[in-house]
Amino acid sequence: MSSPIQVRVTEARLAARAEAEAMEITQGLISDLVETFYGHIRADDMLGPVFAGAIPGEWGPHLATMKSFWSAIIFHDGGYAGRPMPAHVKLKEQISPAHFERWLGLFGETLDEIGATPAAKAAFLERANRIAASFQAHLFYDPYENA
Repeated sequence: MSSPIQVRVTEARLAARAEAEAMEITQGLISDLVETFYGHIRADDMLGPVFAGAIPGEWGPHLATMKSFWSAIIFHDGGYAGRPMPAHVKLKEQISPAHFERWLGLFGETLDEIGATPAAKAAFLERANRIAASFQAHLFYDPYENA
């Protein structure tokens, strides 16, 4: 017999998949997004050096992690169980809110480039903006700044 929690999780995953399908978001689109986006990141004058320092070797594992991350965000498939904040905290002295702005700009441009539907682009950007805001609050918030 299924527990009420299992039923709710299954229902949530089915709803997320249906929503993604309606926006034409597929695993293939997520893969294209991640591959193309991180290609742009690596070539970017501002972000490239930061990422090169954080990921000095093979990028394959990072790209696979990012595909799992975005799949979990969009499909609620439970495929990502990482903790991204500690990796970003290590970079605190090297990054600023401007880095997040640039990251979000490239993300939006990449969604256009890969042909995401307007609804898919809006869904990805809404989530990316929330994630960026959360990271920035954790990294840069100073409760005494305006006191």
